[in-house]
Amino acid sequence: MAYTSILGRLKKAFGFGVARPSVIPKTRASKYVSRFGGDPMKELKAAIENKQPVSFFYNDKWQEEGTTGKYGQRVGNPHAIWRDKNGTTYLHLYVDPQSASATGSLPGWRTFIIGRIQNVSVLDLGTRLFGRPVQFVTAPGFNRGWYSRVGTPIATIK
Repeated sequence: MAYTSILGRLKKAFGFGVARPSVIPKTRASKYVSRFGGDPMKELKAAIENKQPVSFFYNDKWQEEGTTGKYGQRVGNPHAIWRDKNGTTYLHLYVDPQSASATGSLPGWRTFIIGRIQNVSVLDLGTRLFGRPVQFVTAPGFNRGWYSRVGTPIATIK
């Protein structure tokens, strides 16, 4: 039996020093992107319906033209598309830590204006036992009823 210090056992018991798992599933290298390009709204609706992650480039209005982060890539799990009372259409995305912040330590919900999204890629996660498609899990804090209160839901995950 290997010797483990009491401090080591406490760290393990309380999860210190252990990286939290990502909600974005790991993909298979051989078959990663199932669809690319086309109409962003159509691709995003299909991704929400099939619970597949997406990757896209977002035109950040706060960055100056020519800045490296002006057209940043985002990767995450789309949960809903809705139109607010002013007519603006939004995407609600649960993002992976690598695309959520500069430090990569802030996963969570992000809202994107559909009109600023370009080059949507729907990511294929492969299949599992008996050929059922692999789907992302519903992210913590998802509330389907919220979209009806703030506007008109266009597409939400089931």
